[in-house]
Formats: sequence, C-alpha cells, structure tokens
Amino acid sequence: MKLINSLFIVLVSFIAVVAQQPVATTLKPATRCRVCVRRTVKTLPPTAVSETQAPAEFFVGEARVNVTKDETVVRLAMAQHGSVLIELPANDGPRYIIPGDPEMATVDQKALERNKRAIVVRPGEQFLPPLRSTRARTPAATVTAQMRSGLVVTFLFYPVEDLAQNVHRCVLSYSRDEVVARRRAAGLPVNLDGVAERGEITAQSAATITISVENPQDVKIENNPVAPAPTLTAPSPPTPAENEKPEGAEKTAPSMVHDALQEAIKKPKQFKNWTKPVHGLSLAILQPAARSEGVAVLLVAVRNKSSDILKLAPGSPDLLLEMVDERGQSINLQSVKQLSLEVSNKSEVIAAGATVYYALAYRPPVLTTRQQLKVVVSQASAADEPVSIKLASQGGGR
Repeated sequence: MKLINSLFIVLVSFIAVVAQQPVATTLKPATRCRVCVRRTVKTLPPTAVSETQAPAEFFVGEARVNVTKDETVVRLAMAQHGSVLIELPANDGPRYIIPGDPEMATVDQKALERNKRAIVVRPGEQFLPPLRSTRARTPAATVTAQMRSGLVVTFLFYPVEDLAQNVHRCVLSYSRDEVVARRRAAGLPVNLDGVAERGEITAQSAATITISVENPQDVKIENNPVAPAPTLTAPSPPTPAENEKPEGAEKTAPSMVHDALQEAIKKPKQFKNWTKPVHGLSLAILQPAARSEGVAVLLVAVRNKSSDILKLAPGSPDLLLEMVDERGQSINLQSVKQLSLEVSNKSEVIAAGATVYYALAYRPPVLTTRQQLKVVVSQASAADEPVSIKLASQGGGR
C-alpha cells in the first residue's frame, strides 16, 4: 500500500511539472510579439507622406487674395504648359511691371494691351518641375508689379508637374482709397498715373528690364532698331493756376484763412450735416461764398465722438480731387495744393467730445462731370480708414 501511495505522489508531481512547461514557453513569444508590433507602428508615420498632396505654402487651382498691406507677396503654382491670369480691381491697374528671368517666366504683352486690368504670366523654357524625390518646394520665377495707386505686389511662381495644380486665375481684392491713404500716411507716392485713364501701352522685347504700362518712352529696349509707334494722347486742359499770377493769391490767402477761422470758432452751430463717425471722427464743412483772385476758402470741423483722446494723422485734413466711374466708384485721387492753412488747435490731438476747426485756401480746379472735391481726415492709429466728406453736397460724407 505504501508503494502504491509513493507511486501516486510521483505521478502527480510529474504531471504538475509537465503542465507548467507549455505556459512558460507560450508567454515569451507573446511578449516579443507585442514589442514587435509597437515598434512597427512607430516606424509607419514618417513614411506615410503623399507626394501628390499640394504644399500649403502656395496657391493651386484658383487663388483669391485680399490685400491688406502696401507690399504683398503672393505665391502661385504654375505648370510648364500652363499660364496664370492675374485680375486686378476695376479702378486700378499695373503702372510698372518688373519681370524676372525671361527663361523662367514672361509677361504676355499682347494680353496686357487688350486688358490693362489683368496680367498674364506664362512659364519660360527653363521653368521645369522639380524631381519627384524632392520634397522641398522653392519658387523658380518672380514678377513684381506696381499699380497706379502705388500698391506693390510681388508674385512668386512655384513649378509643379501636374497641370491641374496650375493657378489658372488669381484675383486680387483691395480698396484703392485704402491703399492711397496708407501710402500717403507713410509718405510714399500715390496715383502714379497722374490721371484716371491715358490709354497708352507699350511693347516688350526680350531685353526689356522694366515694363512701363502707361508711358512708351519709359521702356528700355536693347538690340531692337525698330521703335514702337507713338500713341497720340489729348493734352490735359489748363488749370486756373496756369493762367493766374500766384503773387496776389499768396498775399491774400493767409488773411482770408485767418478771418474765416475766427468766424467759425465764434459760430460753431453753423456747422451741420455731420458725417457718420469713422474710428471716432466726424466731419462737417462750410464753403464761404466770398472769393478773392480765384482763391476759395474751406472750413472743416473735425469732432471726436469717441470717449478716448484721438491723434490725427500728419497731413490732415487733405483736400482731394476725385475721379469716379459711371457707377460712382472712385478710380483716381489727386491732392489739391493748399495755399494756406490755419487750425484752432495745433497739437493734432482732439480730446473726447471736442472739435477742432481748420480753414484752408486753395484754387478751385475746373471739374468735369465725373470729378468732385472731397476732404479726407484720418487718425494716426487708423490711417488706412479715413473719414471723408464731399464738397459738392456739403455733408455727403462717407
């Protein structure tokens, strides 16, 4: 009996030892498998990059750019057999075009002659897409255009292989009045054309350095004995200043301005038809009927309707000659020379609820049916959004 019990104990011990061996051997492979899977997952993301996805640093297909500053860089994709049409606002257009390397990109001059509100750029022979293995994208061509308002826009063109990525149309949106106000506040030249429309165009040769869209004599052509045909333009009508002697006006203007300003300060209630406030500023004007030797006097009241102290931008108020189109939209602005200016507060700072009065003398120009005079005033912290008022309607501010 003891022998049987001993054999039974040995048998049970053997079965227990054998049963533990498979469990130990299966745990080790399972642990190695989990580690292997984790390592595989970590190596997948760096290689999961699609080469067909368009980079986010430049436009593809169609581009709509809202220009909010004077100097803007626009990045566009262009394919070897494509072209890019750049559309501009109706009241502005290119004054100068500075192309880059003609082997990389060219400006279509024939298209510019037919439509001065658009620029067509075509790829050159060396404008080739990068290799498929190249991930970094860099621009290969540049074209810089300065508009008649003064706005400067630089276009950088990125070569792409897929024609579907080519920017077939790029629309620039901006307000010419805002561009002019920003540049005038910064002391930069504005309205480079000098007039609204001149109807002049020039041809471009392969050696042209700068394309002058308006003046044929500004185009520099090398190795080209044939000069472009001149364009006939009507002379500008003489202004009253050309037919009158300035000596009398210079003598009488200061006294006229001083007397008008004192009268305005004594009778502030005569200013009516105030404009809606723009950044806290509101305008009202008076045009005294009395004139002397072709000199007119204008009274401008600037009121601070905000609860803060406002500082006016340098050069305010500015008297402008505005040209409008058939829809009443502004297409050109020119400053009218002031013969004399006097202000009730020379600090250019207006307290909350206070009013500052200006009196200025000028020679009234001869106006066409699409021209009007207006006064523009802006504060230093919002020079790009001035408040204005038209002289013709005396209170038709906008």
